[in-house]
Amino acid sequence: MKKLGVLVAVMAIAALSSCGAPGAGKVTMNDVKDTISYSIGMGRAVRVYKDQLPGNISDNPAALKAFVKGFMDAAQDPDDAEKLAYALGVEFGVQEMSQAFVGLSENLLGDGERMNKSNYVSGFRAGILDEFGVMTFEEADANANRLYSILSEQQYEKSRKEGEAFLEAKAKEEDVVKTASGLLYKVIKLGEGGAKPTATSDVQVMYKGSLIDGTVFDESEEPISLNLGQVIKGWTEGVQLMSVGDKYEFYIPSELGYGAQGNQGIKPNSVLIFEVELVSIK
Repeated sequence: MKKLGVLVAVMAIAALSSCGAPGAGKVTMNDVKDTISYSIGMGRAVRVYKDQLPGNISDNPAALKAFVKGFMDAAQDPDDAEKLAYALGVEFGVQEMSQAFVGLSENLLGDGERMNKSNYVSGFRAGILDEFGVMTFEEADANANRLYSILSEQQYEKSRKEGEAFLEAKAKEEDVVKTASGLLYKVIKLGEGGAKPTATSDVQVMYKGSLIDGTVFDESEEPISLNLGQVIKGWTEGVQLMSVGDKYEFYIPSELGYGAQGNQGIKPNSVLIFEVELVSIK
C-alpha cells in the first residue's frame, strides 16, 4: 500500500495552498485530509445535487448563488427562482452536513473523525457555481476516487488488526473455546441437552449482535425463525453446537462473518459478537 506522504508529494498539494474561493471559507491544501475534503465536496455538488436543481435555478447564476447562500422561505412565492434556490440551499445543506459529511468522514477517517469542513463546503460551492480555480471537476473526481480507495484500505486494515488482537486475547480466556475454523464461543447457560440442529435446519433463536467496541447493531425482541443454510458461516457452524435452551456467546472472525464487504452498520473486516439462545429446532 502506498504511503500517504508520498501520494501528497506526487499530487503537488503544496502548489495549491495559496488558492481560495471568493465568498467561501479559506481553502488549505496541506495534507490528504484537506485535499479529499475539497474534492469530495465538489464531487457531491456536481454528481448529487446539480441534476436535482430545476432549470430556472441551474441556468441562472444569481439563483445558484442564492442556493449556495442559504435559506429563504419560498413557499409563499414558488415562482421566485432566487427564493426557491435559497430554500433548497438550506434544505440540502442541512441534509448534506448532518448526514453525508459525517458519514463520509467516519468511513474514510475513522469513528469521531471529520474532514476539513471549510474545504468541503468550499469544494461544494465551487462545484455548484462552476468555479474551478483551485482544481477542475475532473481533478477533484480523480483525487476523491484515488484517496477514497487508499484511506478506505487503511480503515479496513485497522479494523482487521483490531479484530485479530481481540480474538487473540479472547482465545486465552479460560471459558472460551476455539474451533478449527477460528470461531470462538463461550457457553453462557445450558438447556436440558438433546438434539442439535444441522447445517440446513430451520431454527428459532433470540440473539444480540455487537461489535468489539460494544456497539449493538442488531437485536431480536422475540424469537426469530431462520434457516442455518442462509446465514453467515459463523452462525451456521456455531448454532450446530447448541441444543434447545442453550445460550452461547460467539466471537466470529470477519472471514466467517461479512468479510471484506461488510454490511449495513458493519465495517469491512469486522469481528462480530453474537449472544444466541436456541429456542427451538423445527
